[in-house]
Amino acid sequence: MADLLTGSNSDPFAVIGQDVSAQRTQVAQYSILRAATYLQNNDNAAALKEFKKALAFDSQNLTAQTYIGKLNLSMGNNYEAIKAFKIMVAWQPSSSEAHMNLANAYLQDKQYTASEKEFKSAAILDPKNPLADYTLGLQYSNTGQLAEATNQFLKVQKISPKDGNVYYALGMVYNKQGKYEEAAANLEKALTLKTTFPDANYELGVAYNALGRSDDAKKQLSILQEAGASQSLDLKALLDKPGIISMSTKTSRGFIESLGPGTPLWMLDPTLLTAPNSSKTFSVTIQFTNQMDLASVSNPLNWSISRSYSEEGGYYNKYMPLSSKEVAIPANPESVRYNSLTQEAEITFRLAQNATGDAIIDPSHLSFKFSGKDASGKEMDQTANEITGESIVPF
Repeated sequence: MADLLTGSNSDPFAVIGQDVSAQRTQVAQYSILRAATYLQNNDNAAALKEFKKALAFDSQNLTAQTYIGKLNLSMGNNYEAIKAFKIMVAWQPSSSEAHMNLANAYLQDKQYTASEKEFKSAAILDPKNPLADYTLGLQYSNTGQLAEATNQFLKVQKISPKDGNVYYALGMVYNKQGKYEEAAANLEKALTLKTTFPDANYELGVAYNALGRSDDAKKQLSILQEAGASQSLDLKALLDKPGIISMSTKTSRGFIESLGPGTPLWMLDPTLLTAPNSSKTFSVTIQFTNQMDLASVSNPLNWSISRSYSEEGGYYNKYMPLSSKEVAIPANPESVRYNSLTQEAEITFRLAQNATGDAIIDPSHLSFKFSGKDASGKEMDQTANEITGESIVPF
């Protein structure tokens, strides 16, 4: 009779070892299935325990190791996530995905040098996949490395020329660099490739606003508001700049903004301005959309008075050459008084008769402009910071 331990072609201990290994693998798979159920129920903590259990029974299980890293990352356990993904990279050094996972973990932990290295490794291992280069570009953008970010996104653009996200990213970086023309062009392209894209609408609104294209910026705001996008609040806050609402001569002391070219100066006050070299102070009242900064609005140097020569404000003297009798226009008001309750500023300025007593003026084309800021520190809307009697509305 053959010896059962030595005469058989099979090794019973090896068979027993194989059975135990198979059983451990089955237990690991069962734990992974349980983890999947927990994930479906959004119970990440329980899922993480099951994946750890699976790894305890099958120490080389890629699925368990990967999800241990991902779940720790989603739960903010950066150290544990990094540790798990380092193991994955050691197991799969040629896997672009393994390097990407580790890069994202480093990025979340703000270890930017380490994340940069891993993103670059992932890109080399899978050069046709734009994700690593794109994410590295976002990292550069968020850390103020704008030139590097631009280069990354231009690289991705060559790989994925029809991806709206790339043009959005370029537009975002160009906005940060103050290159608003380039930003607008790329963001417009992004929205042709990806029509529903609130982030691109917001950035395009920013670019248009910086370019002085207020109406176009407001269109982007309307798109965001109609979509109920959260970005609408930020864009509205940006566009909600102070502006002039109207000009009134209710306390003008005789200044009539509707009088046209060639008006004798004495007509503004026949008692005080008939004598040669006489003078008088007048005022206009400017109302604002926003509550203004008291120091800024009260500073005469933030105001300017001039003859208007524009399509919006009209043309002083109706295009005709100035007469030698034209009154001298002060560059700034003498004083400004602000009423915070009505959001009105009373601008006081002085006009002087000439030496021959026959000075003339065109009150309807006298322009009043404010270049200060409101109570929240916002600069004036450049499309509503000036007004004339003829324009009626600000420009």
